[in-house]
Amino acid sequence: MSPVASQAGLPVESPAGALAAALLASLSRPAWWVLALAAFLVRGGVLIVLLPIVQLPTAAGLANAFGPALVGFVFGGPSVSFLIAVGTIATATLAWVVAGGLLGGSLDLVLVRGAAADEEMEDRPRPRSGDAGRAFAVRIVAHMPTVMVLGWGSVRLVDAAYQELIRPGDPALPVAVRVALRIPEIVVGLAAAWTLGEALGGLAVRHLAWGASLPGALVRAVRSLARPSGVATFVVTNGALAFVIFATATAVGIAWNHLRVVLVDGGTGAQIRVALILFSLTWTAGLWLLSLAVAWRATAWTFEVARHLPVRIPGTGTGTPRGAFPDRHDLAP
Repeated sequence: MSPVASQAGLPVESPAGALAAALLASLSRPAWWVLALAAFLVRGGVLIVLLPIVQLPTAAGLANAFGPALVGFVFGGPSVSFLIAVGTIATATLAWVVAGGLLGGSLDLVLVRGAAADEEMEDRPRPRSGDAGRAFAVRIVAHMPTVMVLGWGSVRLVDAAYQELIRPGDPALPVAVRVALRIPEIVVGLAAAWTLGEALGGLAVRHLAWGASLPGALVRAVRSLARPSGVATFVVTNGALAFVIFATATAVGIAWNHLRVVLVDGGTGAQIRVALILFSLTWTAGLWLLSLAVAWRATAWTFEVARHLPVRIPGTGTGTPRGAFPDRHDLAP
C-alpha cells in the first residue's frame, strides 16, 4: 500500500485509496507525464493548448473568407468552392484522427502496462493483450455518440456562423464564443458526449489490455463506468483536468496578451525579455500541470479496472498462486 493511502487509512481497494495511490504513482514517474501528455495532445488536446495563444479571426475576416460560400450553402445549396473547402478540411481531419488515434492507442497501452506493474497492483494479473489498432477501434466506437451529436449540430453550427456574420453580437467577445452562445445546447451536448466517450474509450482500452474482445471490452467499460467507484473516478479526475485546463488557459492567455502588448507598443529590450520569460514559464508550468492531470486520470482508470480483477496470492499455499493466471482472463460480457 502506498504511503499516501496508508497514512490516510485508505486501502487501495477503496475508491479513495485507489485515487490516492494513482496520484502518488503518477507523481513519482515523470515518464508517465510525457506519455500521457503526448496521448492527450495527439487526440486533439493540442487545440486546447494552442487556443490561448491563437489570434481568432474577426467577424469581418470570416465574412470575407467564408461569407460567399455560406450564403450559397444557406440559400442555394453548396457551391463548388464550398465542397472543396469542406472536402479538404474533412480529409485533413480524418488523417489526423487516424494517425493520432493509432499513436494515442499505442501510448495508452504503454501507460496501462506501466501502471499495472506498480507495486499497488503486484497481486493482479498483468495486461499483455491489445494493440494500437484495436485500441483505436474501441475509442472510435466509444465516440459514436460524439459523432452523432456533431452530425446533429453541424447544420445548426453553419446557420449560427452565418447569423453571426450578418448580425454580429458583442464585439468584446471572440467570434467562436459568440457562435457558441447561439447554440449552447449543441456545445454542452458535444462536450458531454466527448467526455463520456473519452472515459468509455479509456476503460475499453484497459479491458482490451487484460484480454477482452472488442465487444466485450466495450460492455465491460460501460459496467466499469456505471459502478459508484467508476463514477467517482470519472468526476474527480475529469474535474481536476477541467480545472487545470481552465486555470492554464487563463494564465497563459494573460501572459500571452501581455507579451503581445509589449511587442506591439515597442517595449524596451528588458521589458520584452521579462514578458517572454514570464510567458514561457507560464506555458511550461501549464503543460506540466496538464501532463500530471492526464497521467493521474490514466493511472486512476488503470487502477479502477485492475482492482476488480482476481487477486494472485503469492507463496501462501492457498488461494490462487502467482503465475497461475493466463495472459487472458475471462472478460466475456
